[in-house]
Amino acid sequence: MNITGTWSYTEDFEFGKSIGKVELTQTGNDVIGTFSFTEEVEGDYKIEVVEKVKGTISDGKVLLKSFEVKATQDNKEITYLPNSFEVFLVSENKLVGSTYDSEDVCGVFVMERL
Repeated sequence: MNITGTWSYTEDFEFGKSIGKVELTQTGNDVIGTFSFTEEVEGDYKIEVVEKVKGTISDGKVLLKSFEVKATQDNKEITYLPNSFEVFLVSENKLVGSTYDSEDVCGVFVMERL
């Protein structure tokens, strides 16, 4: 299975939700990509995030780690913790997984091919 392409991204985490898209490029078992999403905690805040990730495919899953993160809130750049993504290859058009940061905030996401 080749996961190169554009994917929708919807994540539920402990405090809110993230919605956006993901661009992935697979070369052999290596994967590189960009997650672009809006993270929102209703009634509290909204953050625009762009995370560049890289990782490898092994045993039907992809382990991705952020290597560059940019985040803005109210048009001001802010500090944002990098994420690790564990992505399970469900089908050619659907990926599911979990994400966590260094403060152990966890989320569950679904990605569908666009």
